[in-house]
Amino acid sequence: MKEEQYYNQERQQAQQMPRRRRRRRNNNALILGLFASFILGLVTGMLIIHQKSKKEIAAVQDELNKVIEEQSHINVTNVYVPKRDIKQGNLSLNAYNPDNFRIENGFMAYFDDDGNKISHLGCDLSYHNPDVNFDELKASGCEFVMLRCGFRGYSEGGIMKDEKFDEFASEAQRVGLDIGVYFFTQALTPEEAVEEAEYTLKLIEDYDISYPVAFDTEYIDDEKARTNVTEISDELRSDICEAFCERIRKEGYYPMIYASENWMRRNMELESLHQYDFWAPQYLEENDFLYDFTIWQYTDTGSIPGVRGDVDLDISMVDYASFVPQMREAYLTGGKIQEVPAD
Repeated sequence: MKEEQYYNQERQQAQQMPRRRRRRRNNNALILGLFASFILGLVTGMLIIHQKSKKEIAAVQDELNKVIEEQSHINVTNVYVPKRDIKQGNLSLNAYNPDNFRIENGFMAYFDDDGNKISHLGCDLSYHNPDVNFDELKASGCEFVMLRCGFRGYSEGGIMKDEKFDEFASEAQRVGLDIGVYFFTQALTPEEAVEEAEYTLKLIEDYDISYPVAFDTEYIDDEKARTNVTEISDELRSDICEAFCERIRKEGYYPMIYASENWMRRNMELESLHQYDFWAPQYLEENDFLYDFTIWQYTDTGSIPGVRGDVDLDISMVDYASFVPQMREAYLTGGKIQEVPAD
């Protein structure tokens, strides 16, 4: 019996041993399968990440290509702005030859000593000129318009857009007139002047501005006007003008100050404003404006085809459109702006 039992035990062990080996092989297969799945998952994940990275890189490259394409037309590295004969700390006097101003074809013009016309005809417009045909205005020989873009009220002090500005700017741009703008100020502080400049910049951002952005400072014939009831020193008024002009300049536009000779002499410290061009209103046949200027508003009762009723007419002594757009483009694209003596 013992031998038989021993034999039976041996046989049972012999029968069980292969089963254990099969189980071990099954475990190995399972481990290999799990390892293979892990490797496959890792490779798949890396491929997905790589593919995503390629897509992200491609998207960035597309954006870069778009920017390059949009700016491919820009070829401005140097812009030459006419240099004016201004001494540091002093405002130059009017050096134009009065005999060279004369009427031609019904409009004022300025000629050089050889008889060549060197001025440019323009007019300034606001909601006070409600009926304007810009096709006729362009055909009349008008080269530029100075549009009132906005103003500050002289009673409440609110800032408002000229109700005709967008219409006039769009029409002037459509027919190919050069565009400048002006803001009628009632600022009491440099901070308010900067506020007016910011408002102006917002108004003009969608238009091609090829003439100056002017700051209109003048006396208001109303004793209740905020600039009459608040005392403003000559120094403060000059600081107000400078604050507006410098904010405009920082955006690449060309600043200018509109002021009468009397207002300039009595209410401004001109030495601090020598770096700006002046737009001079003087309604005389002969120009004896005391100070240097680049635009002359020679009448407020003018007549020109395309504008019904009286209109302010101007002549510009500087061809601003020949450099102002390129100057702003150079500013926006890192170009170089250089002053050169005028021809």
